[in-house]
Amino acid sequence: MELYPTQEGFLGEIARGFTFAQVARLAAGFGERVRAEGLRRAVVAHDARFLAKEMAEEAAGVLAGLGLETHLLRGPTPLPLFGFALEEREAAGFYLTAGRRPARYQGVRLRLGPGLPLAPQDLPLSERAPEARGSFQPLDLKKAYLERLAQSAGEGAKEKKGVVYLDTLGGAGGGVMPQACKLLGLQVELRELHPLPHPLFYGVDPDPRPENLGTLLALLRAQEPPAAGFALDGDGDRLAVILPGGEVLPPQEALARLQEALGGLEVEADGEGGYLFPWHLKERDPFLAALLLLKVLL
Repeated sequence: MELYPTQEGFLGEIARGFTFAQVARLAAGFGERVRAEGLRRAVVAHDARFLAKEMAEEAAGVLAGLGLETHLLRGPTPLPLFGFALEEREAAGFYLTAGRRPARYQGVRLRLGPGLPLAPQDLPLSERAPEARGSFQPLDLKKAYLERLAQSAGEGAKEKKGVVYLDTLGGAGGGVMPQACKLLGLQVELRELHPLPHPLFYGVDPDPRPENLGTLLALLRAQEPPAAGFALDGDGDRLAVILPGGEVLPPQEALARLQEALGGLEVEADGEGGYLFPWHLKERDPFLAALLLLKVLL
């Protein structure tokens, strides 16, 4: 089975279309395009899927072998942290993820810079990847990203109280919200569900639709205000919002609540749970969306 082009990269089934050999080919073509753009630095990251870490290491080795200064982000990485790293390092990016798709899929998102997707048709691909592999450096920018997140969220929810559930579905977004809440000094009681990365996403698709949120919905049905529930997709760039009683807040209503919380600051929405704050990052950030929503939901 071959790879399928997407709007910002490629997708395939693990061990069929999406193999180590294909990852090496994609990385080699990407590296050549990055060098042609006059860029000299690349950041590689991955989600929580099967062999994602090992495939990311293969891609990083190929990019480094092409002479690029290459950094590999530590551990499963949510999309906003990846976008933050590209900004901080002024780098191109190679991100292994299949987003909301089932666990048997893997893919890659390509960036020529922060918020600059590379379309598949613009990627040169050779039949064989180069054999040379270079050395790459580990990169950990989680603390710096959390500081940016806290600065952008502000203190509007600091006095809010209530129970907040967050289901990360075993994806790459686990652990971010508890640390952000602690950094902000929030008084809410945050209860994170499925926080540990899981290559099979605890048996559901990593898509925060109601059919995949049985535990979260059951918990919210039993909650009285003030309370709120959130869920993330597999690579932590989309957000579902659940109200007390188990009501799923439609994306257009969540956008209206965000606009209320922002008081005039810009937010863009894709209608599928993705929220972009151009003054914050050039990638979607569901963690900032959740923190801002606490101001108006609790």
